[in-house]
Amino acid sequence: MYIIITVLILLLIVFVYKESSGYNIVEYNLYTDKDISSPVRFVMLSDLHDTDVSRDGNKKLFESIDSINPDFIVLAGDMVNSYMTRNFDTDVAFDLLRRLSQKYPMYYGLGNHEQRFVEEPDKFPGMFDELTRRIKELGIVLLSDDKADVGSSNVRIYGFDIPIEQYRRIGAKGLPDGILPQVFGNVDTDKYNILIAHNPVFFDDYAAFSPDLVLSGHLHGGIIVLPGIGGLISPQLKLFPKYDYGKYESGSTTMIVSRGIGWHTIPIRIFNKAEIVSVTINKKNTGE
Repeated sequence: MYIIITVLILLLIVFVYKESSGYNIVEYNLYTDKDISSPVRFVMLSDLHDTDVSRDGNKKLFESIDSINPDFIVLAGDMVNSYMTRNFDTDVAFDLLRRLSQKYPMYYGLGNHEQRFVEEPDKFPGMFDELTRRIKELGIVLLSDDKADVGSSNVRIYGFDIPIEQYRRIGAKGLPDGILPQVFGNVDTDKYNILIAHNPVFFDDYAAFSPDLVLSGHLHGGIIVLPGIGGLISPQLKLFPKYDYGKYESGSTTMIVSRGIGWHTIPIRIFNKAEIVSVTINKKNTGE
């Protein structure tokens, strides 16, 4: 009996290790009436959390992204970690970003970990300045409550800084009414508008702003996915989060929620592979 139990435990450990290792490339094809240079392909990464995902200095991860040959790369938050420390733990994230930025235009939106640097300077003195310096040194466009046009593609990207109180596990509040137009003004309906908003919980607020596409992460796919049901738990410790991963629609707005590419604290995923998100925007007249 003890031998059987030991074997079962070992098999379980192997299963969890395999489930928690590696990543998938998940592809989305979207269609628009907007006048874009078609097709436009980009990679979205979120929730790297300073992780060596491919356990080789992220060389394989870089090669996987490179194989997609994107027009640009969107970083949808939590590329680094915020802990009670005055330094970044390692340079893993920026080693990857340095290599990518040498080949591709990149746009960086803030997640809750970066947002802590902004809103809690006493705990993280100088950290946001350091983060900003590193990002700009690499020529990456930092979108902290800011927007930028992507070359001549007619694509505009907005990066929304979600206040840290909207991430709290206890007593988290909704977004203030009309905050997105207050921050950015109204969207230019002639452009294809992409909103980076790390926490997908507020999809109704994002859709009311009327971007064409919202890019989110944060929930890590629910950590454990129950087949046929979905993600189990959110970082706010809510069971069965509504927007755990995948594609969602509201009116004319699509939201893509990444399962994330890395992990932090407890590096476990079950039926929930990490992922690189590849998005191609096509003109509708090319056929759906």
